[in-house]
Amino acid sequence: MSTSKYPQCVCCNPLFNQFWMHLTRRKFLLGTGAFAAAVIAGSGGESAKAQTEGIRILSEDADAVNVLEPSATIYVAQKVITMEPDHSEATAVAVADGRIIALGSLDQVKGAISGGRSYQIDRTFENKIIMPGFVEHHVHPLLGVLTMALEVIAIEEWAVPGKFSAAVPDEATYRTRLQEALTRMAGSDPNETLFTWGYHHYFHGKIYRPQLDEISLNRPVIIWHRSCHEFILNTAALNKYGVTEADLQGKGLGSEQSSWEDGHFFEKGMEVILPFFAKDILAPERTQAGLRIFKSYLLSKGITTICEPATQMSRPIQEFWEESLNAEDAAFRTYFIPDGRALFDKHKGESENLVAVTRSYLDWGRGKVQWLPQQVKLLADGAIFSQLMQMKDPYLDGHQGEWIAVPEDYAAAFKLYWDAGYQIHTHVNGDAGLQVVVDTLQERMQANPRTDHRFTVVHFAVSTEEQVQALGQLGATITANPYYVTSLADRYSEFGLGSERADTMVRLGSVVKTPMPISLHSDMPMAPADPLFLAWCAATRQTVSGRVAAPEQQIDVARAISAITIESAYVIQKENELGSIKPGKTADFAILEQDPFAVPVDQLKNIAIWGVVYEGKKIEAPKGRAITSIPTATPSILEADLSEISRTKG
Repeated sequence: MSTSKYPQCVCCNPLFNQFWMHLTRRKFLLGTGAFAAAVIAGSGGESAKAQTEGIRILSEDADAVNVLEPSATIYVAQKVITMEPDHSEATAVAVADGRIIALGSLDQVKGAISGGRSYQIDRTFENKIIMPGFVEHHVHPLLGVLTMALEVIAIEEWAVPGKFSAAVPDEATYRTRLQEALTRMAGSDPNETLFTWGYHHYFHGKIYRPQLDEISLNRPVIIWHRSCHEFILNTAALNKYGVTEADLQGKGLGSEQSSWEDGHFFEKGMEVILPFFAKDILAPERTQAGLRIFKSYLLSKGITTICEPATQMSRPIQEFWEESLNAEDAAFRTYFIPDGRALFDKHKGESENLVAVTRSYLDWGRGKVQWLPQQVKLLADGAIFSQLMQMKDPYLDGHQGEWIAVPEDYAAAFKLYWDAGYQIHTHVNGDAGLQVVVDTLQERMQANPRTDHRFTVVHFAVSTEEQVQALGQLGATITANPYYVTSLADRYSEFGLGSERADTMVRLGSVVKTPMPISLHSDMPMAPADPLFLAWCAATRQTVSGRVAAPEQQIDVARAISAITIESAYVIQKENELGSIKPGKTADFAILEQDPFAVPVDQLKNIAIWGVVYEGKKIEAPKGRAITSIPTATPSILEADLSEISRTKG
């Protein structure tokens, strides 16, 4: 394993997890293409075919109506965008008992449910756009809660309810913002620690213990790196928490990845240092605030479903999520996918038990928090934010990438899960890493062919045209983070990758020429969990400097919106329940102030969101309200559990 000073992203790294312990594919793809074609053809009202189809659907639903069924709510809208190719638009949608029961014009919907069911008409959205609730394939709740509660000084803007942090693009601005944060604390206890998240060495220069001491010699300061996988402490912080140089010895790789002189702790070094200040960073008031921010932030972005692949497989943490994410103020459902790589490492000598152990996690979860059956996540190479992905051609500065799972272990774990019928999601970022993934998938398809396996490439940073074609032929799916281009293409053109590789990151323009479904995700906090912003990133490929990187890799708005709704639901096998508006599906809607297909593409990210309808109930997002007005569960379970894990890893 490399002991590079700059670690890989914690979000998809099993070291962190060990530390925190009915549509056919063909029909789906044809439907996606038909929908996109319908949108591109224009939206001057419902077509005759759509109206006829709407009446047919409603008639079928009306046959089943009887006086014993629950009362319905009919939501009237300027437009209902369904993401269903056979009935792409409507102006009213009826819901009852958390399900969609009718769709069409107001008269059509009223007629369809007039067989004895009572109903009320709600005109709240009469001048707004109703869309399917956004489906976020890849969010990290724990990291979202913790990072958003800290002083955010990051490479991008973070606007969350009750808090705004402007982008910090360079070293001078970073130092100024850090000093401003210290100044604001001048009247507080001088021994209170300033915790801050967002520092990135490629943007903000060299800031380690000596540099931090120049900025703050007396107040403790702890910097959490933008990748979430390293801490930097000044001398005052080391002294406050009683850390000595001797404490860093005898910890194996943890000692190698800890620097007393630099106050720098990364990878396994995090496990060495975190126990000293875990209770402080997880103080109840901080975790409570972070949880409130996280919940209200997702609501403000129209997200009604999140998924965390390779989640922390700790029962106390899951009990915390079952409590806090089942609360009334959580206007979204949460799905977890086991970390197959961590399980493979743990059960290496008893591989015959691996699948049974993985299935045992299905017993966890309740209510809005569930584990997805027959799905698992594996990990190949290192993360893009730290430039530790495995590349075919060398990095410009000669540094080396890193494997999270060496190819032999990846292939062995892949075989076990593949042969057991699992859908495998794989974190991979470099083209050399992706080649291992492609070769492994190809070998399994030859040895044990499967249809509708939905193998999923996760993140999809650097690839080749040949790899894209191979993945398409093998029946893969792609869930990509288009924010890599926006945030990193400019800087990585200068450092590490060079312009050609940096500009062609996340080559979705090539993917749309294949049959592969596409999902867009944030990997929050690696990118803002803002689906319309991610759609804008994919459609424009505009970088922070304002230029367009590899315009041939842009995708159109119709496909980008599909990738945050129905295609994203498809990637987690929920397309029959979520991702579009159709009778029988769950009544989850995002409520927009403007039509995303009518605004200029460069305005896509600026569309305001009123809130959501979650399982039939309307919930308005906070607009300028203090985050403290949002109720939340207590953070005691999270605090106790993380302290326990810290002890076991310390």
